[in-house]
Amino acid sequence: MKRHIQLQPLSRQHHNGLLVALLIKKGISKAADINIMAAFIIDCWQKDLQSHFLDEENFLIPALSKTAFDAALTKRLLDEHATLRSYIHSLQKGQVNISVIENFTGLLEQHIRFEERIYFAEAEKFLSEEQLEEVGKQLHEDDNANCINYPVKFWA
Repeated sequence: MKRHIQLQPLSRQHHNGLLVALLIKKGISKAADINIMAAFIIDCWQKDLQSHFLDEENFLIPALSKTAFDAALTKRLLDEHATLRSYIHSLQKGQVNISVIENFTGLLEQHIRFEERIYFAEAEKFLSEEQLEEVGKQLHEDDNANCINYPVKFWA
């Protein structure tokens, strides 16, 4: 689906997030060390996912709140962000187990697909060109944040 140009930075970050999920799934299937996979997740969080969540929460959601956009969709987005953050906090606290890694991976993939297929598609219907442009001005991209650059290729 062709995304509005102003939301494309978020969609490109989604692509990287789906790659994170794919690489973790490959690591799980190869019985990779869970501590290495946890370190990978934390690294991806710090370099990309965390700022992506904040961009959505600080720029896209406030713009949508000024429209008749379905609040239930935003609630779902925020609830999923909170759950994903809880998995990150568990990993950061050293509570590393395969269930946390699998749950994080499954929800991350589901969440991204929800945003791309439903949330962003609906957002484009409610935001004016001016609002989209204002959101787009606030978004940033880090070309070096690609998870494939992680030094330990546990998925190979």
